[in-house]
This record gives sequence, C-alpha cells and structure tokens, in this order.
Amino acid sequence: MDFNLTPQQQNALLSAASQKLGISREKLESAAKRNDLGVFKNVTAPKIKQYADDPAALEKFLSDPKNQAILKKLIGGG
Repeated sequence: MDFNLTPQQQNALLSAASQKLGISREKLESAAKRNDLGVFKNVTAPKIKQYADDPAALEKFLSDPKNQAILKKLIGGG
C-alpha cells in the first residue's frame, strides 16, 4: 500500500508512533523498511498484536477507505 508520504510526513508518523507505542523510532523505521511486523509483538494493545500476528488483517484494515481517510488526516495529507 502506498500513501505517497513525503519524507517529512514519514518522519512525523514514525515519531508519533514511537511515542504512542513506546518503541524506538529507529526500531520502527528499520521494521518498516523490512516490512516486519514483529516489532509490535511486545506491545500490549490487543489490536496491534492481532495485526502483528496476521499481516493479512493489517492489509485489510489499511485497505478500508475510512481508515485511509483517518490516516491521511493524522499525517496531514487531507
């Protein structure tokens, strides 16, 4: 899935996610580059764990137009 994020938007999203999830920005960035959801295994939020265990569920979530609109608003893209 491609959201066409600018480097500034990518940095802002990584920083916000890092703070919210308690995972270092470097770990998140590295995991994103490897398409590795394992970085979320120790996050206690049940939904995050569900998506870490089931990448197809994450893809379905991200494919939903409502969720895409929310993500775009969060990252300043609309």
